[in-house]
Amino acid sequence: MLVTTAIVAAARAGSHPWYGHIGDSLPDYGISLAKALAILILTYLVAGGVAQRFRSGFERGGVPADVSLLFARVSWGVAWALGVMWAFYAVGNDLSPLAALIGVVGLALSLSLQSVLQNLVAGIYLLIERPFAIGDTIAVVGPNGANHEGRVEDVQMRTTHMRSRDNELILMPNAAIFNGVVTNRTAVGGYATRVTVTFSKKTDPEDARHRLSALLEALPSILANPAPNLRVDSVGEASWTGSLSFWVASAGASSDAVWAIGGAFPEATVSPAATA
Repeated sequence: MLVTTAIVAAARAGSHPWYGHIGDSLPDYGISLAKALAILILTYLVAGGVAQRFRSGFERGGVPADVSLLFARVSWGVAWALGVMWAFYAVGNDLSPLAALIGVVGLALSLSLQSVLQNLVAGIYLLIERPFAIGDTIAVVGPNGANHEGRVEDVQMRTTHMRSRDNELILMPNAAIFNGVVTNRTAVGGYATRVTVTFSKKTDPEDARHRLSALLEALPSILANPAPNLRVDSVGEASWTGSLSFWVASAGASSDAVWAIGGAFPEATVSPAATA
């Protein structure tokens, strides 16, 4: 009985401020939280608008698309950082319980969204390091066996958008590109291709090499530099087979080369080889 009387007396005397004043504080906290929510909504709208204006403005100024995208991402992140700090300030000074809650929630989200964060960081790295530019044709061999080739259209937060030769949209995770092997086929204004040619053993490889080089260099869709190169791969009793590698300006140029070689060497067998 004495203990109960002491607790009630202490509460009435103000030893536990939350006991007597929590009802008075609820309206103030509600107004502060409403302000913070309004600030976050405004931040969402402003961040998207600023990022879009940065990207379109830089692209109109002649800045490469991937650099413009990087500045847009940075401006988006800065806008959100300022908005979140403003929202915290609007809540009030006593933020230790809220900060602890945000810390726990942030840790849980970082563990559950680990793959998303990996793709996000990899996308930022790709925009900074620039192993390829938007518009380049790349081939990616990912760590999990993912093997895709296409023209880069955009680098998003989580995925890189590529357009295949068949006009299919490929969404490649940024982490797969970051951890995989990337071949930039437009590093010199085109990309490498290869065809397999089989000649009669009577045909001299050196003579075939000169004739093939002159034939391909005359085609407008074939790049003169690097020069075409013929390598003998195997020799049989009546024939020999070689690999002819050259650089083309577009995806369809390899078929032009196959048709031209077949017309100039009717006795030879010509077939496209798998892209390296």
